[in-house]
Amino acid sequence: MSTINKVDAVNGRVSKPSSSFRPDLEGMRAVAVLSVFVNHLFGWPAGGFVGVDIFFVLSGFFITGLLIRERTQSGTISFRNFYIRRVRRIIPASVLVLLVTIVAAYVVFPAQRAKETALDGMWAALFGANWRFQSSGTDYFQEGQPPSPLQHYWSLSIEEQFYFVWPALLLGIFLATRRAARRGDSQRRLLALAGGMGAICLLSFAWSVLESANAPTSAYFSTFTRVWELGVGALIAILGPVITKLPLDGPIRMLLSYVGFAGVVASLFIISEETRFPGPGALLPVLSTALVIAAFHNAPVRGVPFLTNPVSLYFGKTSYSLYLWHWPIIVIFAAILPEGPTYYLTTAVLTLALAHVSFTYFEDPIRRSSWLEKPTVLQMACPL
Repeated sequence: MSTINKVDAVNGRVSKPSSSFRPDLEGMRAVAVLSVFVNHLFGWPAGGFVGVDIFFVLSGFFITGLLIRERTQSGTISFRNFYIRRVRRIIPASVLVLLVTIVAAYVVFPAQRAKETALDGMWAALFGANWRFQSSGTDYFQEGQPPSPLQHYWSLSIEEQFYFVWPALLLGIFLATRRAARRGDSQRRLLALAGGMGAICLLSFAWSVLESANAPTSAYFSTFTRVWELGVGALIAILGPVITKLPLDGPIRMLLSYVGFAGVVASLFIISEETRFPGPGALLPVLSTALVIAAFHNAPVRGVPFLTNPVSLYFGKTSYSLYLWHWPIIVIFAAILPEGPTYYLTTAVLTLALAHVSFTYFEDPIRRSSWLEKPTVLQMACPL
């Protein structure tokens, strides 16, 4: 477990070293991916699909925290380094599953459906799967028609689109407030960062509510109706200095985490296909996840064994591979086996096995490697 020096995101002061690893948030990844997996396989719990919304909040928090730490520690945001990390983390496993799924589609599906799967794969590879399913009128909760085995790539596309835009916007805010920061006016920078993301969240949420009422299929897959969920996580990272100063002792932090976790669990059973979603239906899982994140921000994680036990940590660690593999296997085997115990057991076992193998021998080794770190690649770093 590595350590870093925590740095005030506004004024750059370095505090005492603390662990950069949040075991409770690793556990939240497990909750998210297992909720989605079980919901897609068994149709229970009804709101298990909100695991994707949990992922969005976590991603917004982690990515924004990473960018702010880099700026306050080095005085720069290196776009080259950021995107190299993203490519190593996201692309190899994603492409592997895409290729395997397309080949399997041509073996199992009729020709037309296999061609459609290949087209879905092209859009997914270009981080536009959500636009593909949005424009084609795909219903996430469709009945009576076979879904695409690559439909789950819509959420990855939204995250990657956020990664393309948010670092540049964050850089712009830092540049715009550079003079104030040099004068020691750290509050102006904090207000600019929080205000910018707050405005994005409000506009996106308002559009989400409108679209969910008028065009629910479009709303479900739209980047503009979902970005507020990533933005909530980003706001927690931005407001880190404020949260750190709150007089919260250990028992209060535990209580906040429990309340947030209870809200997440409740959303799995309260929310269903009939809920207007993502606006305002996603408010409960999004705000509950934000509360779990804030509870132990810059503080030791204690007293939440339901998130920090070895099983939760394992599924959190392998959550990306598990998410990638689960849906193609569910859809492809539905075309081979009749619904029943054999189908459920085969699908579950194969999904877990492939997730473990691909994470252990493919995803994680590449993520830890120095791939793409070449001196010939142009480094786009901007001093702030």
